[in-house]
Order: sequence, then C-alpha cells, then structure tokens
Amino acid sequence: MWRKEITNISITDFEKTIDSHHIIIFYPQTPYANLFLSYLLKNVSEQFLYYRLKPSDRTIPQMLSNLLEELNNSEIKFGTATKKALKNNDPTKLASALAQDLFSFHDEAILYLDELDRLDLSDEYRSFFTKLLENLNHKNKLIINSRELTTEPWQKAIIDDIAITLGTERRQSNLMFSIEDADKPQLEIYGFGRGRAIINGLEVESWDGALPRQLFFYFIDKDLITRNEIFELFWSSLNVKEATNVFHVTKRKIAERLSMNVLDADNYELTNYLEGFYRPADKIVRHYDVAEFEEAVDEASMTFDDEEQAKLYRHALNLYQAPFLTSIDMPWVDERREKLQRQLIEALIGLARYHKSANHNEEALGYFMRTIHENPLREDIHREVMSLYVAMGYPDEALRQYQDLAAMLQDTLGVAPAPETQTLRDELGI
Repeated sequence: MWRKEITNISITDFEKTIDSHHIIIFYPQTPYANLFLSYLLKNVSEQFLYYRLKPSDRTIPQMLSNLLEELNNSEIKFGTATKKALKNNDPTKLASALAQDLFSFHDEAILYLDELDRLDLSDEYRSFFTKLLENLNHKNKLIINSRELTTEPWQKAIIDDIAITLGTERRQSNLMFSIEDADKPQLEIYGFGRGRAIINGLEVESWDGALPRQLFFYFIDKDLITRNEIFELFWSSLNVKEATNVFHVTKRKIAERLSMNVLDADNYELTNYLEGFYRPADKIVRHYDVAEFEEAVDEASMTFDDEEQAKLYRHALNLYQAPFLTSIDMPWVDERREKLQRQLIEALIGLARYHKSANHNEEALGYFMRTIHENPLREDIHREVMSLYVAMGYPDEALRQYQDLAAMLQDTLGVAPAPETQTLRDELGI
C-alpha cells in the first residue's frame, strides 16, 4: 500500500517521526497504534485532540458533528469555523474549516482520528482529506488509524514525504519497539475486481505472461495446495515431467516479479514446500482483501450482538468492490466467485433485516434491492420488497415488483410465482 514505512521503531525514533512529518498513518491493523496513542496522551496533551469514530460516523459531516460535540462536552473550545461550514456540508469547505480550527486551537495541534474505516470510502471522503492535507498548517499534524484506506490522497502524501506509515507487521510474535535485523516486504492482494498485487507500495505491472499471474492468485487464495492439484488444474494435458518443468519456470517468474519491487538482492518466493503441501512463505507479509471479507462475514454470522454484526457486514460490503477476479476465466475462479457472491448476499440480507427491525425502511429496501440484483431468483427477498413498499405507502411499486418477478420467472424458468408470493400479493391488497 505504501512506498515508505517504519517498522518496529523505538520511542526515540517515533518522536523524530512525529517532529519531521505532517501526516502519520498507522499501517492497517497494526498492534502498535494503542501504544503510540498512550505515549501521545502522556506527552503532548496540551495540543492533542483525539477522536474515535462512532458507528454513526458514515459520512464526513456526521464525523465532524460528533467530533465537535465530544470535544465541546469535554470543555474544549474548538470548531467555530467547522460548525459554520457544516451548514452546507461541502467536503472541501469542511476540510478548509477544520484546518483553520486546528491552527486556531494550537499552532502545533495534533488531530488523531481513530477507527477511520467507519467512514464510507466515497468521493466525499477523498475530496475532504485531499483538501485537508493541502490546507493543514505546516506545524499541525494529522494522525490516522484505520483498518483500510483508499490509495489517494494518502499515497501521494507519502511519495511527497509529508506523510509516513508506522507499525507495519513483520511477524505475529513481535515485541513492540523491538528492531529486527531484516524487514519483511508487505504484499497487498486485491482479489475483488480485475485483481491487483502491490508490494512495498509498488504495483506489479507485468507478470511476463498470463500464466504466472493466474498461478500467483491461485497460490494467494489457497493456503495448502498439493502439486497434483496444481498440475491437474493448470497442466492436465502434460505428463508429470513436462508439467514439473513448466511449473518451476512459472513459479520462478512469480518470485522474480515480486522481488523486483523490493530494494534488496534477496529472492522472495511466495510459497514453501513442506510435508507434501505448498504453503505461504513467511518472508512476505500478506494482506488479502478476500480473506478479510470472508473473515468479516464469518464473524458476523457467529455474533449475537446486532450492532457488531451490522458493523462487520458493512465492513465486508466495503471490501467487495466487484466480483472476484473478473480478468481470469478458470473453473476454480468461477467456483470462488460464486461462493463469495453467496457471502455477499448473506451480508446484504443481514443488513437489510437489521435496518428493517429498526424501522429504517428505506435502508432495508436498498439492501434488499441489491440482493435481488445479485440473485433475481430469491423470491423470499421479492416478498420482503413488496411488503416494504406497502409499509412505506407505495402499493403501486409493490404491484410492479410482483409483476416483474412473475415475468422474470416465466421467461427464465417457465413457472409462476410460488403460492406464498401470490398469497402475500392478495394479503397486501395490490
């Protein structure tokens, strides 16, 4: 994600970093953020402003309104310009106002925004932070902690050396503030959409052919793979000797592509072979959006806390930007794409029912309609939409929904809507 990073730094180095950079970004999901926060609260409290985003902070205006309310409740006089700018909610004007308020509060003010991933990663988000970075006084600082970030405007700020990332992960058992002899490259893999790989902030632009790219994503998506599985999928028409030769050449090309983006002479293999399986190598730290998506959906399905479940489902939806690996046409990709789409539908329905139970009918309707877009044959969801339309006072829309369903079922399956759907139509009086 980032071109520059500092790893396992000492307190002294951290102090120097704070002094020498305008923007400090904690690498997503680093365990160091709380330790640094504790240090800041103890040592720069006079000019330090801290705000942890709330579940309701989905937009920039919502975040700023809650930020001002929290600071004012703590008897901190802050936000005159921002409060005025909130009347029209223009993201660029809000950014300029916030920069002005920071300087008015203290000419060396530090604003720490925690859990920034609660915000929708929208154009409004990018416009606001782009303008904020442009307008910050040179002595004011912005600290960001977030589980995920858009590339812009953060990457440009890092390239321009006004921002820096802290706390990239190297291994699970690290002690904080220890210094390792060797850094591990950070490999980010984005499987939703066409598929992208970024190592140490640089995207892999060329794979020297389609085959290394296809094998790379297969390795990324599978934790344990046998050689026979690989050969059967990629080179079923070749004998074992021929397949072995092609496999090792392809595997070497992957390592070369990854190693080119690391500023040392080492060779970075993506996998290790152990006890009959190819496993992820430990020389590279991976961040995989598909794995994070599945983890969020799985955690949501196991929690009994409605708010936490909704939060996890929203996080999953933010990660799912497009269907899985749209640029690769292979059977294993088709299978994974279908599974991930089913999990997407689970998240959409979960959020729809969460909002329906809270009588947020418009939000519930939106999520149910997105579910139908993903799977038009879900008659139960069509029934949910019909009921919501009537509850909202739109019986004509409910009837149109039923008619569209009936036409689609007839055209695709040659059947009429299920008896329960017809019964609901009659009960709704449409």
